Amino acid sequence: MQSLHGGNIKELGHRGNEVRFRLLYSGRLLGASRSDTRAVLKHQIRMEFHPQLKRLWATQRPLKLLAQERAYWWGQLHPEIRQRLPSRTSPFDDPEVANAEELEGWGLQEIAHNWERNGRKFIPLVTEEMCLDCCLDVLFLRPEAAGRVVRSGDLDNRLKTLFDALRIPANLEASGGALVQEEDSPIYCLLEDDDLISEVHINTDNLLLLPKEHGSTENDVFLVIDVKLQTPVHGPWAMTFG
Repeated sequence: MQSLHGGNIKELGHRGNEVRFRLLYSGRLLGASRSDTRAVLKHQIRMEFHPQLKRLWATQRPLKLLAQERAYWWGQLHPEIRQRLPSRTSPFDDPEVANAEELEGWGLQEIAHNWERNGRKFIPLVTEEMCLDCCLDVLFLRPEAAGRVVRSGDLDNRLKTLFDALRIPANLEASGGALVQEEDSPIYCLLEDDDLISEVHINTDNLLLLPKEHGSTENDVFLVIDVKLQTPVHGPWAMTFG
């Protein structure tokens, strides 16, 4: 898996019923312990993924259509907008109805409302309800000779930190506490839970330098996470991703 720093994101690709994109991360990655859960670091990494995933939802047609569909659920909670929801058979024909951008906004509000945790709102992409099969293929660059990270014994712990950063935090402490500001809400995440990762491939190699840096430490990494989602064949979201 991988992570991204700075917001460059590959365009969503379609291969049959598979959608694919990449996330990047550049910075520190440390394993957790009983005495230090790395909650602050996990949340910092989570907030590096947030703008990338937010842009993914804003620019990719399958996700825009999914958000529009969720607007009808939002209308059930808000009668004042229900009359502005367009007909499913002939959307946007009536000038009095909402446009596509408004629908997407309402739909994202509905998702964030549904995934409010500890007073904070989140928008996960891979959820149990969506039935998306999630595979991560990670290019893991670190300042060591190739292969040494396997013998170092901390790879699993560092990857667990990454997995936790890709998911909605399980509790208030895991969300980084006071680090979350109101303007950061809702926070876009890849996963509802890291148990939804079905397959992981790791390819390690040597990191010479981090981008735009003149040096690196042993805890620095550059990750490229190739995310592959196998979309559902049946169910309420199959047509959206088809």
